Amino acid sequence: MRYDDPNVAASAVVGIISAILLFVIIVVLQAYFYSAEKSELERKVWSQPYQALQQLDANQLELLNSYGWVSEAEGTVHVPIDRAIELIAAEAK
Repeated sequence: MRYDDPNVAASAVVGIISAILLFVIIVVLQAYFYSAEKSELERKVWSQPYQALQQLDANQLELLNSYGWVSEAEGTVHVPIDRAIELIAAEAK
């Protein structure tokens, strides 16, 4: 064997190992990317509407269970839902 002749077997092994290593690195990076993307999506998208929905529910419950002016100029008020049901039932009798 001469020193200037390439060692085909060693070159093939190095090439195969390099290809496998490259494939593993790509898969790991892709998994990391999807994990980071999912985490960021949950943080930015899913948490915000839920908080906004909770605030909306709280505001609506407050309106349903309190007295207040709808239009003070027109003399229109809102009453708690339970009281409104009683008033409607009394009118129907």
